[in-house]
Amino acid sequence: MKMKPLTTFRIAHSNLSGKPGRAAALIIVVAIMAFALFGGAILLRSLDNGMESLESRLGADIIVLPPGNEAVFESTVLTGTPATFYFDRVWINELARSWGIEQVTTQFYIATLADAECCTTDVQIIGIDYETDFVVTPWISELINRQISDGEVIVGSNIILDSDNTVTFFDANFEVAARLSRTATGMDNTVFVNMDTAMQLGHIAQAGGFIPADVDIENSVSVILLNMTPGHDLSGVIANLQRHFPTFGIMASNAIAYTISLTLNFITGLITAVMIMLGVFALLVLAMLFSLIANSRKKEFAVLRIVGATRSKLAAVVLTEAVIISAVGAVVGCLLAAIVVFPFGRVIGVQMEMPLLLPGILTSALILVLAMAISTAIGPLSSAYSAYKISRAETYATMRDGE
Repeated sequence: MKMKPLTTFRIAHSNLSGKPGRAAALIIVVAIMAFALFGGAILLRSLDNGMESLESRLGADIIVLPPGNEAVFESTVLTGTPATFYFDRVWINELARSWGIEQVTTQFYIATLADAECCTTDVQIIGIDYETDFVVTPWISELINRQISDGEVIVGSNIILDSDNTVTFFDANFEVAARLSRTATGMDNTVFVNMDTAMQLGHIAQAGGFIPADVDIENSVSVILLNMTPGHDLSGVIANLQRHFPTFGIMASNAIAYTISLTLNFITGLITAVMIMLGVFALLVLAMLFSLIANSRKKEFAVLRIVGATRSKLAAVVLTEAVIISAVGAVVGCLLAAIVVFPFGRVIGVQMEMPLLLPGILTSALILVLAMAISTAIGPLSSAYSAYKISRAETYATMRDGE
């Protein structure tokens, strides 16, 4: 029977398969690091994507709304939490004439209940004024290059449709003109309608007790959105508005992004720190384990030297074992991270109360390759010193010591 040659890989593979418990322990250490590295990198990229998506959807420089509703508005923008608040539209013209203001548009909010037939969660309906809108239509036009008609809606990615491609609100059916792609913001739980449809729904909702009876539907708006004239200072324009309209809630749209960015910086810093610490931890633990294992195998390596293995051959065996362990650990860790992060990314974002938009296939693949490469390299790096010691050990002295 022809004997297979004892290649470096074959020796390394036989050593690992002969000690499965020891190999498994080493693989687990690498897998933990790979899990943190790949999962953490995907989360960091997702948070950046979510922040970019949020900033691109805000659209206006300044938001004017009824006083005391600033936090509610932020929650609506970030998570889609339904809200209903109104004030008189008579202020639109005065705001439009204010110093530093170039564009003005309005939105009308209606909230549905969780048991609405279209959805399993609460839904925010937003009426937009096509004649003046500069916030929503620029990115809606990427999907539909016309104004939506009365009775039509544009729905966020989380909205569940009826089988006939309609949604139902307050016992009225609406044709879905388009579905928005996921944004990781409150837009995913939002339904957009034109202002005429919003007024019709407003009257129906008011009759059903969803809107206070004292609200004049036709003459009310929920928010007034302003864009500045180029060249003006945002803080100066807001200060002027606050001076002339002291009873309104006035906020800069970038203030929402700034608040989120503070939390985002903390979270990204925490994730990065955990990734670094686990990387250092894995390197030190593996170096210690490889050293202990190498000391316990001195006699084994001495025998290999006696049968003709060179010093470089012994070092190559140790390094090959480390590469195999690291490669398997990298695959296991990255696979587990993918199983956790990709299916549950939306839930993670909700729990973190942060816009989290998972990267595309190409970006994810690039992150995977980098995570695999780094995780695979950790084994050879941590075993390099042990491989050097083994290659320099004297065979006669080792055998004489009974090791």
